[in-house]
Amino acid sequence: MNTQNDNKFVAQGAAAWQEKERHEQIMNDLNQVYGYDESCIVINGVSHAWTIKKLENKRALEIVNRGHHDEIMYMIERYRQANCPPEKRSFLNSVSRANLPDEVKKVIAERNNPEEVEALLSWDGYGYSGQDVIFARNDHFEKMRYLERHGFDAYHQRLLLQANDSDEIALQIKKHGLADELLDEMFEGLREKKPESLQHYYLYISYREFPEKYQRQMLRVVRTPEFEAYVDKYGIWAWVHEDLLEYRLMSEVRYYLERHPYLSYQGALKLAQKGSHDDKMFYISAPSCDINGFLWAMFKYPPFDYEVMTQCFLRISASENEKQADIDLMKTGSHDEVMERIKQGKLSNRALTALFFRNSKEEFETYISLWEKSFL
Repeated sequence: MNTQNDNKFVAQGAAAWQEKERHEQIMNDLNQVYGYDESCIVINGVSHAWTIKKLENKRALEIVNRGHHDEIMYMIERYRQANCPPEKRSFLNSVSRANLPDEVKKVIAERNNPEEVEALLSWDGYGYSGQDVIFARNDHFEKMRYLERHGFDAYHQRLLLQANDSDEIALQIKKHGLADELLDEMFEGLREKKPESLQHYYLYISYREFPEKYQRQMLRVVRTPEFEAYVDKYGIWAWVHEDLLEYRLMSEVRYYLERHPYLSYQGALKLAQKGSHDDKMFYISAPSCDINGFLWAMFKYPPFDYEVMTQCFLRISASENEKQADIDLMKTGSHDEVMERIKQGKLSNRALTALFFRNSKEEFETYISLWEKSFL
């Protein structure tokens, strides 16, 4: 009997058994990661929330630091599966997301195992620390592969701009845009006429339109060439049209309308208020002009341009419920009959058209003062 060898075998077996126990415990712990619909009674009924049961950050870090590929892959998969299925989101009042801790994703980035990286990036990106790892390696192709799926945070976007790699910057903007703080700095730089800000402006609009907040800034800040460069590629969102009319020259508004021949009602109100006769005629000649909306906008701002209104009434669309009696009255009724009807309430569109073409300013403008101008 060789006691020394026996002890060696048992010690080896004990280590293997302990490792097996640790592995099984880890897998059991990971099986406790899941998402579920949690409901609770609220004043107005029942509220549904997608809730995530996750590991403590310390435990997740212990698992990834062991460096066992199968455990890391299983952890990534369990967190992926814990996220709310898309088909359930519309029925929920709130949705939590099962993100791995930043320090765990940093270790995955440092390991740079292709299978682990692919499994993670297929549904989630790195946090600040993981992005730092990418920038420390400074591998162009790794950055590009990352940007195909996820954008960098504001700090690393700044590094991207400083490095001035046009392909990396273009992909960040095209796929993900830029952080608000960088866009704020860009527009501040445009105010101060900084060349690098102008360069970033043109680079940005080469690949992406501005969100609403920065469309408003653009309309306030840029010069005519930058404005025209933008509208050559993109329209202004409807709820920003009022700013378009408020802050740009009418010649620039015409340039815009040649390319995007439509204004929202708020934009039409500003054009009715500020535009010249020629500006208004120019707008109503556009095939996509909202004739009804613009006509009603002009009602708010006398004195009226009857030539423009004539063209609008020739193209006005009918109301849903037209009253033939009103139409006939506006066509053939006496002045007193028409004035009496006007005092009783609003007219349908065809009846109002008939009133306009009676060619009585007193009748028409009385109607407008009673039923349209007061609703500004």
